[in-house]
Amino acid sequence: MVNARPRALLAEDEALLRAELKTALALLWPELQIVAEAADGVQAAQFLTQARPEIAFLDVRMPGLSGVEVARLTAQRCHVVFLTAYNDYAVDAFEQGAVDYLLKPLDLARLAVTVQRLKEKLAQPPADLSALVERRASGPLRWIQASSGGQLRFINVNEVHGFRADAKYTRVLTPRFEAHIRTTIKELALQLDGEKFWQISRSAIVNVAAIDAVQRVDGGLALRLHASSEWQAVSQAYQHQFRQM
Repeated sequence: MVNARPRALLAEDEALLRAELKTALALLWPELQIVAEAADGVQAAQFLTQARPEIAFLDVRMPGLSGVEVARLTAQRCHVVFLTAYNDYAVDAFEQGAVDYLLKPLDLARLAVTVQRLKEKLAQPPADLSALVERRASGPLRWIQASSGGQLRFINVNEVHGFRADAKYTRVLTPRFEAHIRTTIKELALQLDGEKFWQISRSAIVNVAAIDAVQRVDGGLALRLHASSEWQAVSQAYQHQFRQM
């Protein structure tokens, strides 16, 4: 059953444009509830989890996380409309399954078309935007969505000292806390910046900047991270990375 008063998230780092969109939506679609407004991608990702909107208006370029990266986190939970100043991106997004796109500056007549499309789409499951996300992914992984102490955290990878495989999960190790994700070490190795994060075994990846010491042990290598007393063995297959150190 379609919600008579659907909920929406507005994610746009330009406050004036965000206010303009909110006002225009109130005029064209009075029943629509704006349940959250975000000025950056991290806020948008948090509000998606907390408010669970049926619709998300996402600026393609935002601080923290891009609109594309936030779209990855929707996991087909809501319908997405992208806001962008670039027509080539907009057309690509539309072809890959986004409900619609809005070019900046906003046009009221064009927004009315978007509203109508959204009303028609609400009775259907949200589209899978994974193909778009893969094609438009902006470089190495920068943020991680992880569980810690019953909470959902959004962690900048630069704060992470290392990743360790642990049964069904991967431990995310930071100086302040530990979290868990379901992404495997193998998958992380493909997503992280290889110059900043080195895989040292089949079950561990470390942040190079977090390495405190490296020593030879029984013909092999072991390392210790900052704020840790534990020595981790470096598998022979990965020892070549340390020749420059």
